[in-house]
Amino acid sequence: MPPSASRSLLRDGETVILVDRRGRRHLKRLRRGHRLTIRASVLACDQLIDLAEGSRVGAGEDEQFLILRPSYAELIPLLERPAEPIFAKDVGLILTRGDIRPGQTVLEIGVGCGALTIALARAVGPGGHLVSYEIREEFAAEARANVLAYEGDTPQWTIKVRDAREGFDEADVDRIIVDVPDAVSVVGPVEDALRDGGIVVVFTPTVLQMKAFHDSVEASHALALAESFEVLERSWHIEGPSVRPDHRMVAHTGFLTTARRLAR
Repeated sequence: MPPSASRSLLRDGETVILVDRRGRRHLKRLRRGHRLTIRASVLACDQLIDLAEGSRVGAGEDEQFLILRPSYAELIPLLERPAEPIFAKDVGLILTRGDIRPGQTVLEIGVGCGALTIALARAVGPGGHLVSYEIREEFAAEARANVLAYEGDTPQWTIKVRDAREGFDEADVDRIIVDVPDAVSVVGPVEDALRDGGIVVVFTPTVLQMKAFHDSVEASHALALAESFEVLERSWHIEGPSVRPDHRMVAHTGFLTTARRLAR
């Protein structure tokens, strides 16, 4: 069996999505001896494990499904979450505008359900180090559970239940990602922890929060070059000769602002 074929096989314990005939995605976990129930259809996991990803399953049931591993963009909207996650459209901009690379040391301020944590852990890779600060224990617990369930072992990640306004244990870090209601309150600790030339990326839901962070950068002697962006995502309906934008789109979710640390 070629290596690519082996990588396609679905394994015991993996998370999968089952896509029904209407394109709806159902997030499930494969466990030997268990069954998956989707409406009136019941699928035995033992018959799904070791199938090739992209197989059609459910013969003899009320409905057939396409079985796949979820992409990051498919996974995030389906996560159980105590708070609204940063969605894939904004995560892409965080990774690119933040210039997050393998081997870097990155601080994440505010974890929510761990959605962004998964993307950051992947980006820094096994040779990097991601440290997340979260003030609420229940959010930290949810993030730990989601990262373990959907990303598995992540030795490059550490989470600390601490108030980021009190400062960080780490210094000389490459990047800092901030997702807290009052980003201005952590500007001082961010200035202290970022290395010269490092980048901070701030996610703010409202215009006033974005403006407040811009003002804090203008007043800072340590940060400069604040730039803000908004990402709007619109899918398209393509069916035969009917080609048009979908009626619904992922519009405003938040603003992303980047700034650079000046040399000391």
